Amino acid sequence: MLRNFAAGLAGIVLAAAIYTLIRIVGDIVYVPPAGLDFSDAESVDRYHAQLPLGAYVFKFAKAVVAAFFGTMLAASIGTGASGYFGAVIGGIVLAYTISLFIAVPHPLWLVVATLLGIMLSTYVAVRIAPRPGDSATELFERDRDTG
Repeated sequence: MLRNFAAGLAGIVLAAAIYTLIRIVGDIVYVPPAGLDFSDAESVDRYHAQLPLGAYVFKFAKAVVAAFFGTMLAASIGTGASGYFGAVIGGIVLAYTISLFIAVPHPLWLVVATLLGIMLSTYVAVRIAPRPGDSATELFERDRDTG
């Protein structure tokens, strides 16, 4: 029980750290204009209209990569069903990302791609995460048995 709690907490912390790190790097590479008021939908729309594709890649990657590695860590450490960790970590990243999309308008294609990306990366992390005590041979056998 304590190990699973620690695994979930570690996954959340890692996901938050990755999310923040990618956001910071994105803000360094694509500096928002000084004085941009994120509470003004019109100015945010104008800002998003002039963003290059690379800036959107950072917006997409921060959530998808955070969900993947947070879930992977939690599922690798915890002793419970890895799907549980995926639901918790992926769900937290998904909920946080949705709240940001509600608070600050984003292009619809980015919203859809990011939300689907979070769900897919969480699923993949659950499927490939090594379990405690797995050896390389057991991992190969498990993957071969499931198709």
